[in-house]
Amino acid sequence: MNDTKNKIKEYWNERSSTFDLSPGHVIINRNEGAAWKSLLQEKIGLNAKKVIDIGAGTGFLSIMLAEMGYEVVGLDLSEEMMERAKKKAMVRGVKVEFKQGDAENLPFETGSFDALVNRAVLWTLPNPKKAIAEWRRVLKPGGKLCFFLHEPHPDGVSDRARRYFGNIFILVTERRNPWNSLYDGNKLGVDLPFRGGVEPSVITKLLEDSGLKNVSAEPMMKIARLKRNNLPLFNKITASKHVQYCYTAVNPK
Repeated sequence: MNDTKNKIKEYWNERSSTFDLSPGHVIINRNEGAAWKSLLQEKIGLNAKKVIDIGAGTGFLSIMLAEMGYEVVGLDLSEEMMERAKKKAMVRGVKVEFKQGDAENLPFETGSFDALVNRAVLWTLPNPKKAIAEWRRVLKPGGKLCFFLHEPHPDGVSDRARRYFGNIFILVTERRNPWNSLYDGNKLGVDLPFRGGVEPSVITKLLEDSGLKNVSAEPMMKIARLKRNNLPLFNKITASKHVQYCYTAVNPK
């Protein structure tokens, strides 16, 4: 594993202890959970059996998919994230195979999965193009790709002020320094091409150039609304306005 990957792994190992303290990383209420499951079923379909969750973190998507009846493998570069995901799955009473691994060099045979999902992963990778090629490789012909990623943060004066006060709130409530982040590649010495979010047109072109078909990008307005309506007041005030998109594609037969 090269120096860049080691820095990324160390960062997420350290973040694992406070990761679920962020409202954006957990399901706030039953309605939000139902909306996520409905969306996943729509995009993955009922015929898919084996699903891999890349960059699974503490199990946000993996556990939901297992509850829906899919056979799930969750993979993450961070061993600490995987340990926390295992404990959460045990508490929820679902079976998920969690293992440590690299999203850009997957330890699976070609055509191993019916579907591949991930959430907020591409921005964390040094080589997104290589990652998507790997994701396509492990999908069966006709297999479905479904992942979630934010557009870039708006950068007006009010947006920067909102992020500043939001970071102060995070410093107190989540017991971590939000300025020491992968978002600031210069500080950690990590070059991430999609750090901070990316325009949907860039992602759709990347997917199409990789040979995937039926590529689409849809703003997740319903889930965003459900999440925002149930956030604590200060989180509502300081939350960024950038939109999360659902990207889907099919591995051609």
